[in-house]
Amino acid sequence: MLYFDGTRLADLRWAHNEHSPSESSNKAATAIPSKQTDVAAGSSQGSSGILSRLRDTLLKKASESANKGSKGAETVTPTYPDVRRLISMASSQRKTIIIALALLIVSASVSLAVPFAIGKVIDFFTAAFENGTGDKPTLFGFGFGSVALLLTVIFAIGAVAKAGSNILLELAGVRLIQRMRTMAYGNALKQEVEWADRGAGDVVSRLSVDTNIVGEAITSDIGDGLRAGVTVLFAGSAMFLISTQLTLLMMAVVPPAAIGAVFYGRYLRDLTNRTQEAVGEMTRTAEERLNGPAFRTITAFNTQAEESKRFEGKVQSIVELQTKEAYASGFFYAGTGFVGNCAILTLLTYGGSLVAKGVITVGDLTSLLMYTAYLGGGLANLTSFFASIMRGIGAGARVFGLMDREPEAIKLGQGIDPPSQRDVIKFENVKFAYPSRPQQKILNGVDLSLRPGESVALVGGSGVGKSSVHALMLRFYDADKGTVSFGDVDIKSLKPEKLREMIGVVTQDPTLFDGTLAENIAYGYKGATREEIIQAAKQANCWEFISEMKNGLDTRIGARQLSGGQRQRVAIARALVRKPSILLLDEATSALDSASEFLVNQAIESIIRQGKITVWIVAHRLSTIKSAGKILVLDKGKIVESGPFEELDQPGSRFRSLMAAQLEASAPGAVEEDEPSESDEPVIDSEPQLEEGSHEQANSNARPNSVRS
Repeated sequence: MLYFDGTRLADLRWAHNEHSPSESSNKAATAIPSKQTDVAAGSSQGSSGILSRLRDTLLKKASESANKGSKGAETVTPTYPDVRRLISMASSQRKTIIIALALLIVSASVSLAVPFAIGKVIDFFTAAFENGTGDKPTLFGFGFGSVALLLTVIFAIGAVAKAGSNILLELAGVRLIQRMRTMAYGNALKQEVEWADRGAGDVVSRLSVDTNIVGEAITSDIGDGLRAGVTVLFAGSAMFLISTQLTLLMMAVVPPAAIGAVFYGRYLRDLTNRTQEAVGEMTRTAEERLNGPAFRTITAFNTQAEESKRFEGKVQSIVELQTKEAYASGFFYAGTGFVGNCAILTLLTYGGSLVAKGVITVGDLTSLLMYTAYLGGGLANLTSFFASIMRGIGAGARVFGLMDREPEAIKLGQGIDPPSQRDVIKFENVKFAYPSRPQQKILNGVDLSLRPGESVALVGGSGVGKSSVHALMLRFYDADKGTVSFGDVDIKSLKPEKLREMIGVVTQDPTLFDGTLAENIAYGYKGATREEIIQAAKQANCWEFISEMKNGLDTRIGARQLSGGQRQRVAIARALVRKPSILLLDEATSALDSASEFLVNQAIESIIRQGKITVWIVAHRLSTIKSAGKILVLDKGKIVESGPFEELDQPGSRFRSLMAAQLEASAPGAVEEDEPSESDEPVIDSEPQLEEGSHEQANSNARPNSVRS
């Protein structure tokens, strides 16, 4: 299932930066005047207050149409510039749409000629029957064979025109949807991480549903509306030309039926929206319960019956709504069918008397009956066209809102390039609170310094802000107060994408994407050679298990097709292949068993020994912490202790108390079994088996037993 969450968007943005077009070009492609300015300008240019109110009413209807049924979605009110933008968007397919509409008019004209032709053919045979002289009758001077051949050619032209119109409109719609999705998705990846932390609104809905609505509105729906308009105009005119009396009689029946169709359409639309919401609830329930962890929980607690009943309730809600729809449809179509049949009966009765009097012919009466059906269908289609266009305008506002959104603080392309040489990283009196919780200070005056090539472990209790320090370094957020600098340059003045190119990141639960191992390792690093990928895999201690796989680096994997230890080492290789100046390791071993932790720590220690990369570790496991040259203890938003392990591992130190708490948690009876976690399954290839001594070494490294009592 396609979804947006903060972690995945952060990973995507981090690697997307170097692929993104410059901000100026993006603005040129997507910028439109301010909504408030355009609305004011549009109002001042209105020729009358009535037109202005009518426009506002239409835009309100468009907003309601687009946002109905999008439960929990961000509501966007369309404005007049959005309508202009919609037309401008369609202009990119101007030639295709114009040709398609021209073919549509040809097709509609042929279709509308059918009743006339049928009427004349009936009169043709009626005249032959009444003549009785043996002379062959003619139609417009032609014999029936010639007329039939001509009609066949005309109908063939209409069929070809209809096919061409449908194909061209469909292609134009597909291209427009492709363009909108590409632009909207590309802009979404440029947003700040805090935007994703808020849930990223209904981004997926805009990318999938709304773009489809807009594409159809400015292609297929426009075509349907044009066809309906031509049909109503031509059919109505033809009816008046054939018989004004019969046409006026039918006008007494058609409008009430059309009004009924409008009310039924509104009721059905609301019912459909409610049904869509109910289906969405049912889908969310099924997805939530049928994913791996939830399914295990349901099985473990034997709640299958309760969950089945819960799901049955969701399904029953859909059934009730669809039952209402079935009754409404049944009564509506029965009623319209009855009214239509009565109208035809009336038309035949009165029309028959006109035929008997010689006012009109049988063919004229037949043509008029057919044009009546055309007129009713055209009016119904116009009503549907109006509703579709309103939905398209509303959906367009939502898509354009995503396409045009600018990050609130951290923008790609703004700033200067960072220094090319490695330099000191400094945090000076840094204070920070997450934008979603501004009253809750996470960092409250952090001061620290990291020299080039130094390895530092940042430790502290849960929730003290260890990962927040990394987030500030990556400029996922900016500090509220204080300075984070690289060398003598405040990182706020650096281009975010250039800064992130210097940093490799490994998180506690790294995201791997659907693709090959080689593609995942090279992710975000354009032009990585096979040799560089293999070298990074060896550095990360994952080449052994990769080489044991049947397809090696070309093995396709997904998010969960490797064990936890394998994923973590692939993530380290991904961070190393870009040859970063800084490596951020955020709880990289916390979820691993002892054997996997040993292998990951081996890779980390190897990187640290080389001294080429500044390694910044956030960890709580002693085996990982001890590998760092310096330890920083974070407590209550500040660095309270700093120094090497031997210096901090003293009685009464904050570091000692943290490790003692870990020792207590790891005491017999509290140690987790080395069973595979749910994140470790399924496994493509088993972990490489360690020697017995290696297992002992791994287990000894994992236990915090070096803390002196």
